Amino acid sequence: MKNQLYHLISVLTVVAYFLPIAIVAIRRLWKETTLLVFAAYWALSGFINITDKITGIPENVMVNIGIIYNMLDMPLVIAIYCFTTKLSGIRNFTRIVLPIYLLALCLNPFFQGLNYDGLKYLLGLGLILVFTIIIWDLVYHLRKLEHSSREKAQMLIDAALLFQYGTYVIIYIFDYFWVKASNETDNFIIYYISSIVALTVGSCAYLLVRRQEPAKSRHKKIRSDRNSDERNKSQEDSIFTTY
Repeated sequence: MKNQLYHLISVLTVVAYFLPIAIVAIRRLWKETTLLVFAAYWALSGFINITDKITGIPENVMVNIGIIYNMLDMPLVIAIYCFTTKLSGIRNFTRIVLPIYLLALCLNPFFQGLNYDGLKYLLGLGLILVFTIIIWDLVYHLRKLEHSSREKAQMLIDAALLFQYGTYVIIYIFDYFWVKASNETDNFIIYYISSIVALTVGSCAYLLVRRQEPAKSRHKKIRSDRNSDERNKSQEDSIFTTY
């Protein structure tokens, strides 16, 4: 029964990974750079998960694909926020930590070998960095009283990634610290279910976006920006600002 559930959920997860890029194609959102980049990231994850369904691939190749994917997953997310965020604080932070983190990941195999155990502490560091960036971006948007459809979409994407990586923390702890209590099949089921939930939320973001914001909202936003430009400039990069 568990094996059947595992197979069904794994297939649904692969389908879910391609939902954002499918919505981009259907709604012709190709010019929405931020949405397109996140959709491409999820589609890449979908292709990686498809390899599990392909028969005939040697086991050592599958293991290496999984290790490399784990190495590059969080740097990809950090890079996406670096190039798509409107916050100078996040942009500057990611420009500093991303090269250092990538260098550590590249050098790590020479000291620890190319294996899952060797990634133990670097994956933990990556989770801290990703959580910091996502929460930073989400809090910035939540502080605003009015939101455009694109800002609402970004908040949903932030929430989806936050949930996805939050669940990954549980798997990470079981894989590296509570090994005796860990079960590979159960961990994958948790991973697949969390991915389906996260991608469902993330896909909703692509349905919210309007190609053209209502004129009234745009004019109101312009007036608001003029009146509070100086105040926002001093607050926008801090996640600790109180109301």
